[in-house]
Amino acid sequence: MRGTKAWFAALVTASALGCFKSAAKKAAEIRECSRITMDAKGAAQCLVLQYKWQQDAALTAATKYQQEQDSIAQLHADSTWRADAARHKQEIAECAKDPSGDVTRCLMGYGWAEARATATEDSVWRHDAPKHRQEIATCTRQRKMQAGSCLQLYYKWSPTRALAVDDSIRRAQMRR
Repeated sequence: MRGTKAWFAALVTASALGCFKSAAKKAAEIRECSRITMDAKGAAQCLVLQYKWQQDAALTAATKYQQEQDSIAQLHADSTWRADAARHKQEIAECAKDPSGDVTRCLMGYGWAEARATATEDSVWRHDAPKHRQEIATCTRQRKMQAGSCLQLYYKWSPTRALAVDDSIRRAQMRR
C-alpha cells in the first residue's frame, strides 16, 4: 500500500512539473514568436496559438520582451550616434548655412531621422534667437510687405516659421 501511495505521489509530482515550463523554454518561445511577428500583440497571439499560453501572460511577456529589444536598439543607436558626433557637428554647420533655410530637410539628406533633424533645427533656431528677434523687428518696421514675406525673402526663413510670425502679429493687432 505504501509503495502504491509513493508511486502515485511521484506520478502526480512528475506530471505537475511537466505542466510547468522552464524560464529558458519560455524565453525561447517568446524570442521565436517575436522573431516572426511585427509587434507585441502579434507575438502574444503566436504564443497563445502555437505554445498554448494564457492570453494575459502572453501579452505581458511579449510586451516586456519588445520593450527590452527597443531599449537595446535605442542604446545601440545612441552609442553609434555619439561616436559620429564630430561628423554630425559638421553636418549641422553646413545645413545651418543652407540657402533654403530648411535645416531639417538638409539634415535628412545626410540620413538623419526626421525627429532628430527637427529637434536639431529647433535647437539651432533657439540658439540664434537674438538674431531672429532683430530680423522680425526690421521686417515689421517696413510697410511694403507682410513681415512673413519679408522674413522669407530677405532672411531665408522657412515658410512655416514666417507664417507663424505673421499669424502672431495679426493676433496681436486684433487684441489692440
